[in-house]
Amino acid sequence: MNRSSGKRLWAFTAFVAAVSIYVTLDSRLVKGADSYAPYDTALQNFGDAFDELSRSYFKELEPEELTDSAIGGMLMDLDPNTQFFDRRSLEQLRIRTQGKFGGLGIRISTKGGPVPVVMSVFRGTPADTAGLIVGDRIVKIEGVPTNEEDLQDVVDKLRGDPGDGVVITIDRPGEGIPFDQQLTRDRIRIPSVGLAQEIQPGIGYISMSGLLGGNFSENTGRELEAALTSLNANSLDGLILDLRGNPGGLLTQAIAVADKFLMPNQVVVSTAGRDETQNQKYFTREAPTAGDVPLIVLVNSGSASASEIVAGAVQDMDRGLVLGTDTFGKGSVQTIRPIGVDKALKLTTAVYYTPSGRSIHKASGRRHRGSRLMLDLTDPVRVPVYEALSVIGEAAEREDAVTDLMQQFGLSGEDAEKLLRTDLNDLVGLGARDEENTPQGNDPKEVFKTSGGRTVHGGGGITPDVVVKRERNPRIAVEFGRAHLYFDFAVDYAIDRSFPSTYSEWTTESGLLDQFKTFITDTTNTNGYRYISVMEYRLKDLRKSFKDREPTESEAAALDAFTAASENQLEVEFAEAEKLILNQIREAIAERVWGEQAKQLAALRGDTQYEEAIRLLENQTEYQEKMKLALASEAIGVK
Repeated sequence: MNRSSGKRLWAFTAFVAAVSIYVTLDSRLVKGADSYAPYDTALQNFGDAFDELSRSYFKELEPEELTDSAIGGMLMDLDPNTQFFDRRSLEQLRIRTQGKFGGLGIRISTKGGPVPVVMSVFRGTPADTAGLIVGDRIVKIEGVPTNEEDLQDVVDKLRGDPGDGVVITIDRPGEGIPFDQQLTRDRIRIPSVGLAQEIQPGIGYISMSGLLGGNFSENTGRELEAALTSLNANSLDGLILDLRGNPGGLLTQAIAVADKFLMPNQVVVSTAGRDETQNQKYFTREAPTAGDVPLIVLVNSGSASASEIVAGAVQDMDRGLVLGTDTFGKGSVQTIRPIGVDKALKLTTAVYYTPSGRSIHKASGRRHRGSRLMLDLTDPVRVPVYEALSVIGEAAEREDAVTDLMQQFGLSGEDAEKLLRTDLNDLVGLGARDEENTPQGNDPKEVFKTSGGRTVHGGGGITPDVVVKRERNPRIAVEFGRAHLYFDFAVDYAIDRSFPSTYSEWTTESGLLDQFKTFITDTTNTNGYRYISVMEYRLKDLRKSFKDREPTESEAAALDAFTAASENQLEVEFAEAEKLILNQIREAIAERVWGEQAKQLAALRGDTQYEEAIRLLENQTEYQEKMKLALASEAIGVK
């Protein structure tokens, strides 16, 4: 151990000892000699372990890394929302809660390649003013190549204090020679309100969805107020508030959002925790900006925390209809405490309840992170999954794996063989449900009443008044998105093409799908990517089954037929998914040419939840009937 490490170790050990002495003295003075004895012992054990590892481990350990790992270990058995933040992750948390940072106003990704690519440009930012466009490749920063940099390191270099300059080298598709671009950093605000528009005559649409990464940050209430004022909301025939995919954020801003729709002095949410100071009720304060307009709130499984508080308040106070699918069920309160100089602990300190008394918090469908995932073989034989996979992975041959499993877990040969034949599908749902800290009001059978007498139920999350499930994207459409093919095509498509000034004026040209198909079949456009159909995967598995023997004549004929069918499978799957693929292409082109708001507008085309909200607001009689009759336990779906 070097001298500096020894000094740090001594300082840390002294700190642990000092804390232990303080806790012991404090316990004797205030609560009796033995009240804090378990804490004193635990700290002493931790200090002893730290000291022994630092002095005797076979290689030198960094004290900071060791303590960070120890803190992470302490959190393993706690709820997943209790987290430790190092310097970098704490900065990301600060950006999310404040909704601002010093930078250029771009979102970048490596797309699986070596060079970061501009994926979006925020309007009115230095990047926008300088003329950066979606698809630009950032090949250098201040003359230093980026192709060997970690993406987060690139992000850190692009960010900085407002007013500071930076030179980046851009390789733009369609232009052969890279060029330098001087930019001056500015304060970048991440908008909570991505779009506010009278989407149809008399119907307003406000997007606070997570499509562009927005959440409930420090300025959310003011942004929503400005959006409602610009729409003259109370003069509208209806308003859609889109909270789908919004992960939530600050409690104060959830209350500020609810304030715009509910009458003064109405309960928005209450909290309950171990500390009595956490037992609070939060009320609306001001006259609502949009207190009269018929309201529909769109939610889905990605709507969490503050989004659920708003949706729950609207539902429980009978202020509007909640439409979509069940929300996430993240109804716990986190408090951030500093750890040292540049780290922090975010710990769960309370749970939320809607005005009717329902818990928003859904019992986790996941096991505790520190618990063991067990697989039942034959009663009463159970094996830990991760350990078993490790044994199998380290075996050189199948027979070695059988023997090692038998020795490691005391299995019979039959059980070891059975374990090796286990399908990964059999592991689905093995995680034990986390019921340890399930709050009251969480029972799905428990009945609650809204202010107007409608029946709603507990169970965590918010069950919509009107359930509308979106069409599941086919595998081929998802694969194209994962491989960034829509993005790459849009960048290529926009080269040397002229477009109208706004997205609403653009008409999709005929043959767009055929152009996309031609583009993706050329592997030079896709970095070598080729779509492999489900049938091709099955064909590979089938051929593997004949690895050790020749197929019979009938098997060979069946294999030939299967091979012939697989050759046309891409065309079949593409044809079945054409509508959704075309929508994704439109979204990508909209963002490349007109920006992120245009992408949001494009995403509404074919959106069944949005379309049902429009239909209900255009039919006020049906809207009012659903307001009277909607039961959260018997929500009405759209076929």
